[in-house]
Amino acid sequence: MNIRRISREDIDDKKWNGCVHYASNGNPYGYTWHLDAISEVWEGLVEGDYESVFPLVWNEKLRLAKQLYQPFFAQQLGIYSINMLSAKRIESFLKAIPSEYKYIVINLNYKNSVPEGLGFEVVERPNYTLRMMDGYELISSNYSSNLKRNLKRARQHKMTMTSSIKPEKLVELYRTHQGPKIPELNDAAYHAAHRVIYNALHRGMGFLSAIVNEQNTVMAAGFFLVSKNRIVNLLPTTTPEGREKRAMHALLDAIIQQNAGKPMIFDFEGSSIPGVAKFYESFGAMNQPYYTLKRNNLPFFVKWWKS
Repeated sequence: MNIRRISREDIDDKKWNGCVHYASNGNPYGYTWHLDAISEVWEGLVEGDYESVFPLVWNEKLRLAKQLYQPFFAQQLGIYSINMLSAKRIESFLKAIPSEYKYIVINLNYKNSVPEGLGFEVVERPNYTLRMMDGYELISSNYSSNLKRNLKRARQHKMTMTSSIKPEKLVELYRTHQGPKIPELNDAAYHAAHRVIYNALHRGMGFLSAIVNEQNTVMAAGFFLVSKNRIVNLLPTTTPEGREKRAMHALLDAIIQQNAGKPMIFDFEGSSIPGVAKFYESFGAMNQPYYTLKRNNLPFFVKWWKS
């Protein structure tokens, strides 16, 4: 299997993005523009004439060694291929990761099962997805009784759905209401969120949506990243008033209504937080797990420092 290591500046964007687009496991995180928006540096492993691609996002924050890491706002990366993702192909790509990357913590996508014996620790992560092609009547019939009660409660309040929310406002709300729950998010990450939103909007690959009250104050909002067959719930945020009035329930239900009957998957972006997972499951979403890959080949004293 011919797998080449290619620096970012030498990657053929058109061929790379074509592979991600036509891959059976394609998702919006793997496009070159998205990778550029969320990371400072990355390179790729490429099979043949871009039949399979594997982005490697890296930095040198360990100083003594390069590390592969998972950037914010890209839940799953890994190997994309227009060919069958056989165990042999996956193994060949993982073995092709350059040895200079001594510390690795990356998320592969849901079709990248990891063969044993490669020296990686593998952790399964939950992600909840919902088939949209079934139509709203059938989808909503599978809503949990608790979700149906909360939607009824939401309808008792005067609220309006709007797309008139600026990216800066959404990111500000996300930083205020969700940021404290994710202390790893820093200024650079929020700048990356802006870049992702503007790049996606420019390409017609995403939309903003919000629920506002009678005073036109945002109670719940989100940015939804769109690829050929997937809508990703990338930046959801809710205010205290929105939680009280169940505005996020209403927002997600409205997005589902708008897209029901289409050959799409609604990707809630899963969470290991039990309450959040249960919320996504209440829409009838099914767990489509993905995998975190870990390996630490740092020198002993660096391992001690890293721990």
